[in-house]
Amino acid sequence: MHSDSQRWLNYLFGLERKGIKLGLEPTKELLKRCGNPHVFFPIAQIAGTNGKGSTAAITAHILQRHGKKVGLFTSPHLCRFNERIRFNGVPVEDSYVVQWIKEYHEHLDNIPTTFFEANTAMALCYFQHRRADIAILETGLGGRLDATTATEPTWSALTPIDLDHTDLLGDSVESITREKAGIMKPGVPCLSAPQPTNIRKVIEDEAERMGTPLTFIVESSHVPIPPNLPGDHQHLNATLAWNLAEVILGEDFDPGMARKGIETAYWPGRYQRLCNQPRVVYDVAHNPHGMKAVLATISKERRSNRKWLVLALQQGKNADALFEMLIPEFDAIVLTQSGIRDYIPAQDMPQHAGSPHPHIRMIPDAIQAIRETMERAEKHDFIAILGTHYLGPAISELFKISFDNLILKDSISGQEF
Repeated sequence: MHSDSQRWLNYLFGLERKGIKLGLEPTKELLKRCGNPHVFFPIAQIAGTNGKGSTAAITAHILQRHGKKVGLFTSPHLCRFNERIRFNGVPVEDSYVVQWIKEYHEHLDNIPTTFFEANTAMALCYFQHRRADIAILETGLGGRLDATTATEPTWSALTPIDLDHTDLLGDSVESITREKAGIMKPGVPCLSAPQPTNIRKVIEDEAERMGTPLTFIVESSHVPIPPNLPGDHQHLNATLAWNLAEVILGEDFDPGMARKGIETAYWPGRYQRLCNQPRVVYDVAHNPHGMKAVLATISKERRSNRKWLVLALQQGKNADALFEMLIPEFDAIVLTQSGIRDYIPAQDMPQHAGSPHPHIRMIPDAIQAIRETMERAEKHDFIAILGTHYLGPAISELFKISFDNLILKDSISGQEF
């Protein structure tokens, strides 16, 4: 990237110093100064604890199969900032990012605006620029006061809810549910994945209070399992995406097109296969609910040899509970660190392991940790790289892959989607 462009991108990332600031007014003011780009297309907003990104990506694929021009906004990114803002699967161009920052940086300073609030406004401006038919927005944190909620969506959806971000959203699953259910609006249809009884009750109460038409979906066999997204939990995400797309498209919904959308859907960092001998997968699961789903998927791996774990965690992710789940499941464990934003240093991680493990090592450098694990593993071993989005740069460099392109070709026609 050109030095001038890098300077503006550094300015954008410098907004992270303002931290996380929940509230809608700064985003509403910024959107106003940007010409309210969000009023030019309908919006579907997705909140929840796990599965938001996958559900958003699958929904986008289904809508693209129906010929819609789709903007997709998600977070965080795995390797490049541009991954957060996609149009028909392709990340926003560097030139647009720089142009937008140059045009609006004074407003970002004067309002003032956080990194995520700026991301949200930039995405909506880009979708307007590309004349999107619809935008799919993944909620960043919580729901009620998240920047994406300032857009007044046309539809909303809730993925499975569990404990996460307890320092910001509350220390009980009920309080967290109320925050996430805060995306619901009067008269705006909301679809929810199946939820435990106590969570369902909170959602129902909030829907009644807000006057929100609420539907809990039922997992169905007529929805295909996404072949590029392994795990039973991804079938649930696909079912929610199917139902959301059906509500969005109405009588234009075509089940055949929806199936093709799910069959070609792809979302990096979700049980992503990186190598076959040894078999290596990468998953960004970082809380107990998400890790449980990943472990269930790993249990179906037909491997008779050793299972290795390369683990990095960020601060505030209930490390004690994660270690309790993970230690019994692996024959060898390598503790590393992302080195990015609020990470737990590798040397501090053993204190979270309540149970001893006979084969545990610490290798702070993530690339070295993964490389040495692959060198020590035999060709029929299994290696899971887990714990955080922020291992993305190490994965990208070591395996020479990009997380940019979500466009897959139809196996029959060769057409891109």
